[in-house]
Amino acid sequence: MKGTRRWQDWLILIAGIWLFISPWLFGFSRTNYSWDSFLMGVLLIVFSLWALGNTRIWEEWVTLIIGAWIFISPWALGFAGAPDQWNFFIVGGLVFILSIWDLSLYSNVNKHESIPVT
Repeated sequence: MKGTRRWQDWLILIAGIWLFISPWLFGFSRTNYSWDSFLMGVLLIVFSLWALGNTRIWEEWVTLIIGAWIFISPWALGFAGAPDQWNFFIVGGLVFILSIWDLSLYSNVNKHESIPVT
C-alpha cells in the first residue's frame, strides 16, 4: 500500500506531541486531569504516525473521536474552570476539524485503499 504525506496528519502529530508535553509547560502535571492530556497525546501520536504510513478510514474516525473527547473533556472531567482548559479546547477542535478534512478525502477513494498523496 502506498503511504501518505498529508499535512493534516503531520499537524495532528504535532498536536499530539503538544498535548503530551503541555502539562509540564502549563504547570498542571500534578493535577487529577493531567492523565487525560498524557493519554490523549500518546493516542494522537500513535494514530497520526499510523496514518502517515498507511491510512485507513477507521483510523480517521478514531482520531475524530479522540479530538471530540479532548474538546469536551474539561466539562466531562470537571476542570472547565481551570485556566488551562483552553489548551484542550484548541487542540481538540483542531484535531476534530483536521479529522473531518481527512475523512472528506475518502469521498472518491475506496475504503480499502490508501489515500493518494495530496
